[in-house]
Amino acid sequence: MEENNYRYWTIHNGMRIGPVSIEELMAYDINGNTPVWRAGLADWCEASSVPELAELLEVKIPPVPVNPPDYTGAWHQTSYYIPEAPRQVEPMPPTYLVWSILTMLFCCVPSGIVAIIYSSKVSSRFNSGDYGGAKKASDTAAIWILVTVVLGLISLPFQILMALL
Repeated sequence: MEENNYRYWTIHNGMRIGPVSIEELMAYDINGNTPVWRAGLADWCEASSVPELAELLEVKIPPVPVNPPDYTGAWHQTSYYIPEAPRQVEPMPPTYLVWSILTMLFCCVPSGIVAIIYSSKVSSRFNSGDYGGAKKASDTAAIWILVTVVLGLISLPFQILMALL
């Protein structure tokens, strides 16, 4: 099998895992029906439909190594490659998109728009594998929501006064 540099995503025990190498992916004991995705695929598909995974899924039992005796006549231990445990992916941080829209409509439009912009960045950054960027965008959206609410509360007396005049 030829070497590839793809990074894969899969669903394992209801949790999205990835990006992982092909060795890490195989450590999850996937089968032909396991959903996988990698760059170059239009959508999630079964592992058996991805050519490089289908090759690996056909051979499940590795060949038994033959341990030749060393120069003393004793048999030596064959070492096996054991891949490191795949990383667990954190759940996606909250987007706060609904709160951003509501605060923009009812409190303060300019800062509400900024909150919406940061809220919309959370999903795209998380889906591209940038968990740190998604967390930062989520936290920034939450701060802008608070700023919007505070500005709305500060401007409320002035809006009431203008309505009375």
